[in-house]
Amino acid sequence: MARITEGVHIPEGVYTIENVGRHLMLDLSGNKAEENNPIIGHEADGTVAQEWIIKKHSGDNHTHANGYTYFIQSNSDHGHGFFYPPRYDEGEMPVYHDGSPEAITFVDGVNNSFKICFAGRERLVLALPGSQMEVALANDSDSPRCLWVLKLVAEIDSS
Repeated sequence: MARITEGVHIPEGVYTIENVGRHLMLDLSGNKAEENNPIIGHEADGTVAQEWIIKKHSGDNHTHANGYTYFIQSNSDHGHGFFYPPRYDEGEMPVYHDGSPEAITFVDGVNNSFKICFAGRERLVLALPGSQMEVALANDSDSPRCLWVLKLVAEIDSS
């Protein structure tokens, strides 16, 4: 199993996020910025449901043992709502849209890809496993289904 060892710096902005293994985009299901709405993998369609705002975590703990921490928000409904993982024991667990922010880190993958993990749970990464459409929190691996490519759509003025 690959170990996450160091977080990387990502410029703040609006991004699309594509899964390397399945070539599906992170998508806010039904473009509904509602609590507990699942985050899914969907074919690229150019909608705001596939745009994600990435901002640096600006709290007291803006860096983590593994590097910089960030929040990912939906660009739908003017950026209301965040990625939210359920409590995780073992196995794959879906990731939802929620009003509560969870800090994440980005870790270098291969060929300009990244692993996305939740700060404090470094052995877990965002994945698009199996044939399911729901994005899940899964054990860290080098599988292409655990790797993501970020494409900048728009910069954010952080001043």
